[in-house]
Amino acid sequence: MKILFLPFTLLTFLGQAQNSPLWEISGNGLTKPSYIFGSLKFTHEKHFRIPAIVEEKIKSSKIFAIEDQVDHHAQHELNSALHFPKGQTLASALKPAEYKEVLDFFMKEFNLNKQSFEAKYGTMKPLALSIAMTRLSLGNKVKFYDIELLHIAIKNKLKPFSLEPIEREAEALNSYPLLNQTRSLLYSVEHFDEQKSDFEKLMVKFPFGTLDEIFEYAQHPTERNPIFIEEFYSKRNAEWLPKIDKMVHDQPAFICIGVSHLNGDLGLLTLLKKEGYTLTSIPLGK
Repeated sequence: MKILFLPFTLLTFLGQAQNSPLWEISGNGLTKPSYIFGSLKFTHEKHFRIPAIVEEKIKSSKIFAIEDQVDHHAQHELNSALHFPKGQTLASALKPAEYKEVLDFFMKEFNLNKQSFEAKYGTMKPLALSIAMTRLSLGNKVKFYDIELLHIAIKNKLKPFSLEPIEREAEALNSYPLLNQTRSLLYSVEHFDEQKSDFEKLMVKFPFGTLDEIFEYAQHPTERNPIFIEEFYSKRNAEWLPKIDKMVHDQPAFICIGVSHLNGDLGLLTLLKKEGYTLTSIPLGK
């Protein structure tokens, strides 16, 4: 089962299959263009690639924006959101048979004993744990696109900007009901080989593949859940839109967001177009 679909409405909007994750924002009174780039959160270092045109557009901008701030406070707040409150654990949230299934999987897949699993992951909420599984499968060979692009921006003296405080992302994650989180975790455990295979294909395709190729592969089971889509994508996109509108009118900006925020009727490509902007796909080369 594919988890992340490219809706027909988006295919209609994007047109031919030559569209990339990098788009120019122009028109609507802008004197200079800005850019929006849909990235993966992380990838294996062997697949990590920053196209020359992406670095070029960062250097031509004055503002570099990412979803939320990257600092110790942000990490602390996000960790708090992804863990149970004191006194609760994964074992108390799952049925005994479900907990055993998850524990057995982690012991086998990641070579952990029960004590290590409970010490490292026993207080993580099911959603956090299911998201972490793919990253854990990459071992220590992980590269984070937003962090690496931020380094390029800072090196070139762009002004960094976050579209929201980390507490907002934490709120969106916590809005996903625990029952749905549990189902997502169990699905990931039971279909992990397929999930890893799809993520490998996704890493290979990104960023030089077309958007329909990138969206073809699953990132996570929650991606198709309507509650998660509404809380984590649609509402946040709507909140970011006026900030992006002001930003691109102030100075040329390079905006780096998760690629899933681009697509759909409530995705940022469509929202920006409705505001009167011209969105032009920029080929990334090979």
